[in-house]
Formats: sequence, C-alpha cells, structure tokens
Amino acid sequence: MSVILILIPLLFIAFLLIRSGKQKIPDDIESSAVTAPFYKAGMFAAGKINKNEKAKGLLLQRTAERMYLLEPGKDVRRSNMIYLVKRIALSLLFTTAALAIALVLCLKNNSEGFLKNGNILERNAAGESKYTVVLDAEIDGEVFRNEKIEVDEEKFTLKEAEDVLPEFEECLRKELLGKKNKPDRVEYDLSPVSSVDPYPFTVQWRFDSSLIDTAGMIDEDLKEPAQTVAEAEITYEDIKEYVRIPLIVYPRAMERKDALKKKLEDAVSEAAEGSRYDKEFILPSEAGGIAVRWTEKKKENALIYLFAAVVLGMLIFIAPDRDLDKKIKERDEQMMRDYPELVSKLSLYTGAGMTVRNAWKKICDEYTGRRADGEDIHFVYEEMKLAMHEMESGAGELAAYRNFSKRCRLQKYVKLVSLLEQSIKLGTADFISSLNMEADDARRDEKSDVRRRGEEAGTKLLLPMMLLLMIVMVVIIVPAFMTM
Repeated sequence: MSVILILIPLLFIAFLLIRSGKQKIPDDIESSAVTAPFYKAGMFAAGKINKNEKAKGLLLQRTAERMYLLEPGKDVRRSNMIYLVKRIALSLLFTTAALAIALVLCLKNNSEGFLKNGNILERNAAGESKYTVVLDAEIDGEVFRNEKIEVDEEKFTLKEAEDVLPEFEECLRKELLGKKNKPDRVEYDLSPVSSVDPYPFTVQWRFDSSLIDTAGMIDEDLKEPAQTVAEAEITYEDIKEYVRIPLIVYPRAMERKDALKKKLEDAVSEAAEGSRYDKEFILPSEAGGIAVRWTEKKKENALIYLFAAVVLGMLIFIAPDRDLDKKIKERDEQMMRDYPELVSKLSLYTGAGMTVRNAWKKICDEYTGRRADGEDIHFVYEEMKLAMHEMESGAGELAAYRNFSKRCRLQKYVKLVSLLEQSIKLGTADFISSLNMEADDARRDEKSDVRRRGEEAGTKLLLPMMLLLMIVMVVIIVPAFMTM
C-alpha cells in the first residue's frame, strides 16, 4: 500500500514527461539531458495554464505586474512565461527526486524484515551484539502491539556470567516484583522470569502453591494478606545459586489482559532460553496453553514521504515568488531613498526658472548619462524616463504624471504628482514654495530613516556580540577552573 501511494504521483509525472516530449525548449532556458524533459513538461503545463483564464489570472497576472515594476517600460509577457516554465520544471524535478528517494526507502523497509516463517528470528553470531525487533502478537483474541523482542547472540561465556551474578540477583528481584509491587505488598501478579537479558542465567522459581502458582499469578481465592517466600534457583553451566525473597501477598488486582501478557512474556523467555545455543530463535506458538500468532510491524512511512515530496515541490514553486516580493520591497526602499534627491532637483531647477517638464527632462538626461558611465539602475528615474517618453509620444503631461504615480505606488510620489498637477492647472505662484517645503520634509524624513536603519543594524548585531561575549567568558573562566 505504501509503495502504491508513492507510485501514483510518480506515474502521473512520468505520463506528463512523455506527453510533453515534443515540446521545444526556448533558447532563453539553458537545459541539460536531465533537466530537458522537465522543462518540456513545464512548457506543456504553462501552455495549458495560459489557455485557462482563471489559472492565467492566478499564476501569470500577479507575477507579470511585479516583473513590470522591476523592468519599467518592457514587454514582460515572454519573460513571465519563461519564469513560469522554470518554476514548474524545477518543482517537478525536485518532487520527482523526493518521490524516488521515498520509493527506495519504502522498498528497503519492506524487504528488511526479521521475522521468518511466521515465528523465526535469526540470532547474531557469537561476539556480535543483540538486536531488538518490534512485533505484534495475537493470543486468544487479544492483540498486543509493538511488543519488543530482544534477540541475544548465540552464546555467553562462563567467566562473564560469574562476574555479573550479583548484579543479576538484584535485577531478578526487580523483575519479579515489577513496577507495581513491593516486597511488603504484592497485589499484582509476579513476573517469575526464567531469564533476564542480557544475562545468561536460567532461573527456576518455587512459590507457596496455595498463594502463588508457577506462573506468578496470585490465587484468586486469596482473601487476606499472607506472608510467603519466593525462592529462585539460578543456574548456568557449573554455576548454581539460591535467592530467597520474603513477600507479603495481598488479594490479586490484575486484569485478564495483564495475565495474558504475563503468560506471553514467560513463553518468550522460555523459548529464548531453550534456543540459546541455536542459530534461530523460534518464538512460542502458544503461551499457557493458548495459541499465539506473531506478525511483524513494518514501518509505514509512505504518507510522510509523500507529504514531504509534495511540500518540497510546493516550496520550490513558491520560492521564486518570494524572491520577486523581496526585489519589489528593495525597489520601494530604493525609491524612498531617492525621493529627497528628486524633489530637491525639481525644486532647484524650477526655482531657476525652468518649467516642470523641462526640469523633468533634464533629470532624465542626467540619469541617462550616469547610466552610460556604469551607475546602477534607479527605478524612480526609469519611471521618469517612461513618463517622459509618454509625453514625447503625444500623451498629455498630466496623464504622464498620473501614470508615473500609479507605477511608483508610494504615497510620497502621489503627493509630488499632486503638486505638479497644481502647478500646471493653477500656475507656479505657490508651487515653488510648496516644492521647497516638500524638499525640506523629505530631507528630515531621510535623516529619520537613516537613524532608524542604524538602530535596526545595531539590534541585528546584538546577538553576535552576545555570542562573542559568551565565548570570551568561556575562554577566560574554563582555564581558571581547571587550574584550581
């Protein structure tokens, strides 16, 4: 089932790659033998999107608007389509890779099973470590899930057994009582295990049969507390040791499922002891006369792998949009920084007697000269050049200024254009003084912005400075403590 869940999207992607095999990759896209099929699939999908108005509006229109802001005056339809093709292609490529890895992991998990023939576990060779396998067990209609079965290596040395015997005796007491019982109050069934991993000993228990049976279960007819002794005979080859554990037994407080679990654990322990020198660990087929059916729980990570692959593909598809948003933000910040300079120049040129249009043209010509000398692009001047081109092409001056403010999308430029409109409609009587006031305000805002950015930079440096301080303190304090 897990493999099928991953194969379905893989087959769909394979069908899409085959279906788009005849698509031609544009010269704008550099591809290799690996990426070419995915770019063709991207071309095919982008063509389908372009024919669907809803999908086109969702995936193409918004990116086209942002690209137009970043490339003023240019036809961005082709670059927008290429941008969409690349997004789809990279998303498909990484999703396919993630699904392929997920498929390999699922196949590996399905093939790496420990349980053979229903109840056989292979032991590791002598000298190797034990391992743990998680199984599900069904006994008398009850299902015990995630039972941890530890499989020891084939053999344990006698010398090692003698060394760990005292430790084993203490462990045996804890195993017998479990977590719920205490020696002076035993009200839950005991766990008289025949062995305890990783110790090599075999244990035989003796109880007062009127109080506790050989399986460690308290007599159901017990009504009053009673004193008794649990005696354990510990043996391993030539080693024989007796341990006596005084107990006070109370009426039992165990449910049926707990009793069955106890029988199952005892049966597993006996089977482990009986096959200690065998290559195979044969799990018991019954416990306390009740049949046991074993099943191995395989790791089902298909949904996790599938979800991770889909999320990866979505993130790769969305990531370029975040990059565009970042560039738009940087554009707006640059335009805000350029605003004081622009207003000051307009104030200077119009104050010297130039018309607004001539001052506008002179600023554009100066920027064109600086660009020819290698200056970086400034979006506000690019938008001004576009507005100047509109005016020279026959568009009205007011219309060009209004289009300029719409493209800039910033409140300061909207205010500037409103001042320019007033100068055209009402004359320049109060325009120069208003423009000078606006220039003064812009310079004050620029100083505040510089101060704010300086504070932000200081805040960002605070964490590295704290880390450096901690490192210096460690370098100074640790040697001082080491010499004490």
